[in-house]
Amino acid sequence: MSIIGIIHSDAVQTYKLFRMNLKNRYLGSRFGLAWSVLQPLIMMIMYIVVFGFIFQIKIAGSDNPIDYVIWFICGFAPWMAINEGIALSTSAIMSGISIIKNFTIKAELIPMSYAVMGIPQMAVGLVIVLILSMVTGFGISFHVVELMVVIPVVFILLMGIGFWVSATAVFNRDIAQVIPTILQLIFYFTPIFYDINQFPWIIQKLTFFNPVYQICAPFRAVLFEHTSIDIWGFLYLILLTAIIWILGLKYFHKLQGYFESAL
Repeated sequence: MSIIGIIHSDAVQTYKLFRMNLKNRYLGSRFGLAWSVLQPLIMMIMYIVVFGFIFQIKIAGSDNPIDYVIWFICGFAPWMAINEGIALSTSAIMSGISIIKNFTIKAELIPMSYAVMGIPQMAVGLVIVLILSMVTGFGISFHVVELMVVIPVVFILLMGIGFWVSATAVFNRDIAQVIPTILQLIFYFTPIFYDINQFPWIIQKLTFFNPVYQICAPFRAVLFEHTSIDIWGFLYLILLTAIIWILGLKYFHKLQGYFESAL
């Protein structure tokens, strides 16, 4: 089965699974799907108040708190998608085993559909950035169109990671407890709520290889700095995405035959 074949021929099925997962997640709650907007909104407000106003973290060369708000959301919006996609993908097979048993469906589509569950969170963040940029006169650059290339790569990477964690979690349930802790550490050790220039020089250089940084950086480049994305950083991200996807899918297929017996 070719990698391209999975992306194109199963895109509709993955989208249907994504919609089903989204509805099921908020099933029974009073506000329903509205939580997919309210939840990231509340999280962004909380972090902005804590880091922007209580700790008064500033952006170099600016004392305007709105600048920090825009800068922060530019990095936090993709982070929410990363956190949501990886965390939910971990239990994807365990949650979707009944679908695999009772329907004719490719098992890899299950973690793929969970990996994109962060789309609403990212969308909410980007909409807020665009609104603030227009209202405050900060402006929007034509470089924003570059995100049309960046965003698909982000979610393909999350799908690749989803293959690894979802398959592993079937046989080692401890990973479901470890992943949230790892994600929390990544959040604090990646310059998401503080500037990379606050790092020592050597750490700044090593941060180049942090894929989370390479995901957040293009959003800040085009939305906040109004410049083009760093081509070398993006090429590194594409290469890493290809490796994780290909090896992850092979790993998933290797373990797939044992899912039903393990669950």
